[in-house]
Amino acid sequence: MMPWFGSSLKMRIAVVSVLLFLAGISLITFFATRILHDDMQEVLSKQQLTTVNYIARDIDAKVTLRLESLKRVALNMPEALFSNPPAMQTWLEDRKAIHTLFPTGLMVVPPDGGPTIGDAPRLKTRPKSFVDRDWFIGAKATGQPFISQPLIARATGEPALVVAIPVFNSQQKLLGILAGVTPLAAPGFLDLILGTSPGKDGSYQLIAPQHHLVVLASEVNRAVTPMPDIGDDPILDAAVNGQRGIKIIRNAAKQDELVATTEVPRTSWLLVARQPTDEAFEPVSNALRNTLLITALLSLPSIIVLLAVLNRLLKPIAQLARELHEMAEGKRPMQPVATHTADEVADVAHSFNRLQDRLQDQEQRLAKMAHHDMLTGLPNRRLIDERLENELHRIQRNHLGLALLFLDLDGFKPVNDKHGHGIGDRVLGEIARRLQAAVRDVDTVARLGGDEFLILLTDTEKPQKAAERVAQKCIDALSETIGINDLQIHVGVSIGIATCSAEQAATTTVKQLISQADSAMYRAKAAGRNRYELQSPTNPPTDS
Repeated sequence: MMPWFGSSLKMRIAVVSVLLFLAGISLITFFATRILHDDMQEVLSKQQLTTVNYIARDIDAKVTLRLESLKRVALNMPEALFSNPPAMQTWLEDRKAIHTLFPTGLMVVPPDGGPTIGDAPRLKTRPKSFVDRDWFIGAKATGQPFISQPLIARATGEPALVVAIPVFNSQQKLLGILAGVTPLAAPGFLDLILGTSPGKDGSYQLIAPQHHLVVLASEVNRAVTPMPDIGDDPILDAAVNGQRGIKIIRNAAKQDELVATTEVPRTSWLLVARQPTDEAFEPVSNALRNTLLITALLSLPSIIVLLAVLNRLLKPIAQLARELHEMAEGKRPMQPVATHTADEVADVAHSFNRLQDRLQDQEQRLAKMAHHDMLTGLPNRRLIDERLENELHRIQRNHLGLALLFLDLDGFKPVNDKHGHGIGDRVLGEIARRLQAAVRDVDTVARLGGDEFLILLTDTEKPQKAAERVAQKCIDALSETIGINDLQIHVGVSIGIATCSAEQAATTTVKQLISQADSAMYRAKAAGRNRYELQSPTNPPTDS
């Protein structure tokens, strides 16, 4: 080596080689980090958009659940109650299943706007007239279910949402307005937004452009407040003007933010997730710094050695960039990047692998959240609907039958009222375990929400007998005392049964089956609770 450096010509060649090496390594580093930056930024952006879409679907589903549940209650209201306030009050108080969805109040308002014919729970602060409320005006004027604008409930002073259902008699005369009030901060409603944020300095903002209101934000004190004036917040202005999806937008403080925007269809609200790009793309910046560190560490004493092994050192970088690019373009599945070295390139690869693992874990959690109840781990309404739809097609081929059991707990609300929601949640967990123990592995136990469950029995030759046997097992299982700490808790269950044979499956829908089982459950409650009832005789079950 020494003679080679002793020649001036060789020294010049060495200098040129060094310059070429530095230029080459700089170019390679630039392109590799550019590809890495773009690909990782795309992955992170898609992840944020996926999260926002999931939260928006969750909000839409919860609003829809409240609307459909209240419509079901309205359909079952006897006309005589509207002229008998004490009977109406008792009837409303007995609708315990719906109270969990409308904890602030379930009210019946006469056509003239007030005072209420009945309200549960009774509140002394309940106003005497509702003629100025948009939900009363809208439901009365249109004769259709109406969802209010976000408001401050006069009875409690809390931000709330009102769902109103007009109730008519057989001659289409308006008997009154059934209204349910849900606090925006109610547990299980908008808690995916409240108190959470995308990253440390980001925020969620749920807005109602049609009312120029901020419905809710990560900070509860911003609930039901006026939106900023046009021009004061470019990000909200863009959302109102039609911006959807993911985009980087400069805010009023001249800082770039990663913004994901999507709609909540049922209410026409917009959900906006915003996060400073410096924070959102911090993993990208870290990866870039690691890559640039590689170049910086290639000091002059190492150049002579690196010239001999240049191709070997550059190969891992090129391979890493190629694999990431192919993953981003969908030419190969997302998988860990393999590396057989222990240098900075390996550090970048390991950093990407760790980031990829975190993203995949989060996607799996989101997928589970979308199809499972987070409290009990049971399938939720979406998943049971999919399985029931599949079973209706499958039994047409295998010529077997199925049965659907609609379960509503008896006496569960007093558990929450007396012992708190923490104990109530543990009771629901134990109930879920007992229900699963009462069915076969091929059957499905699902939680609809609150204290309502569904059980799907499949591959049965005699679905009615199988359903009655399982229903009795469930009643027996839940009749046993539930011990939590020093408490001995007793609950019961009312069960409605609907069945479907292979011949009926072609003309039966998921909604019809659930409705039949739901109606049968209400008859079980009316017949004394803690029992089961079969679907209406107008659609009798058959055992094939």
